Amino acid sequence: MAETQPRRVAVIGAGIVGTVTASYLLRDGHQVTLIDRVGPGEMTSFGNTGGISPASVVPVAMPGMLKDVPRWLADPLGPLHVRWRHLPACLPWLIKFLRAGRPERVREIAAALTALNRPTFEAYEPLLKDAGLQRLFHRTGQLFVYRSQQALEHDRFAIELKRSTGLRVDILNADEIRQLEPSLSADFTHAHFIPDHGHCKNPGGLVQGLARHFVERGGILLREEVRAIELGADGARRLLTDSDAHEPDCVVIACGIWSTRFARQLGHKVPLESHRGYHVTLPDPKAAPRIMVLSSEDKIAITPMEMGLRIGGTVELAGLDAPPDYARARGLLRLAQRAIPGLNGEGYTQWMGHRPCLPDSLPVLGPSPRARNVHFAFGHGHQGLLGASKTGQVIAELIGNRPPSIDLAPFRVDRF
Repeated sequence: MAETQPRRVAVIGAGIVGTVTASYLLRDGHQVTLIDRVGPGEMTSFGNTGGISPASVVPVAMPGMLKDVPRWLADPLGPLHVRWRHLPACLPWLIKFLRAGRPERVREIAAALTALNRPTFEAYEPLLKDAGLQRLFHRTGQLFVYRSQQALEHDRFAIELKRSTGLRVDILNADEIRQLEPSLSADFTHAHFIPDHGHCKNPGGLVQGLARHFVERGGILLREEVRAIELGADGARRLLTDSDAHEPDCVVIACGIWSTRFARQLGHKVPLESHRGYHVTLPDPKAAPRIMVLSSEDKIAITPMEMGLRIGGTVELAGLDAPPDYARARGLLRLAQRAIPGLNGEGYTQWMGHRPCLPDSLPVLGPSPRARNVHFAFGHGHQGLLGASKTGQVIAELIGNRPPSIDLAPFRVDRF
């Protein structure tokens, strides 16, 4: 239970981060209202590729990445695509991104991500148990595959960062890959395997299940669009939505890519950019891996799920309003068919969503220095499902006037 008097808390955003945060706050005895313009887990969380990977502490910006960019942009199946009309808008973000890829800065970022991501399974455990959702998590490991020794060596720094978390990382040869995952192409000759990783077999179902349990336990779920935060002398005084006004004691901003406008209302300029990601889901793949597989050269994730086999990946810089380019999704399918001989692509569904990315791959987490009763929990980039559980736990600690269990300095809103 909370160490202070229960408060009325409004959480803006019913994706995985907001729903987990609301669940933790409710467990602490607060009166919690979860607000979103769509249903729980219907946006970015729905399309997640499902990785639960406590050693995933490698930022997107890495040393030497710049030399790979021309090759990626020239390849129709490459992992990066830029719509050139969006380039002037995202250029300041890209400059900050490249600066974050210096080796010494990468190590600092990895240390911060270790604090946030390493406890992910432990932080999820009480929520899954309460809601009866343990079946959705599989701690069966993740396999990262390569087609050459050179490609493996290209990732040595990333592997070093993963090992720095204290988790085991095994290097596998071709025979060991085939023993672990016989569905994969013989083209894969090298791999690293992290046995303490796993995946969620229905990310959208996870959010919906947590939200359902939240309501059953007395939480309030509202389908409204928050239009503005009305400020008073001591911080946020009122939330104005498209149909009502709410007067919480505390506000948590956890609405992903859409969080920047609320941060801006509080006087914070946050460099948040959408890494538009795509997936295809195959309802009857015929041939499929038993565990989550990541093709490191293709930059795709292949995950067995309740609804079939999901293949996700790609980064598209195009802003929020450009229509989806589903050729990117079809490209993911072709890459997966190259990786898994005999993969059946018939009847696939496709999806595009907005990963909320900051240049240094760290979310904004913690209180606003300008509004004492507003807390931020957004910008988890490619790791929303992974970082949500510890994020929710930390926000509950802050609102409960308990010392946060991780150092929040690397995640402060004004670090840029």
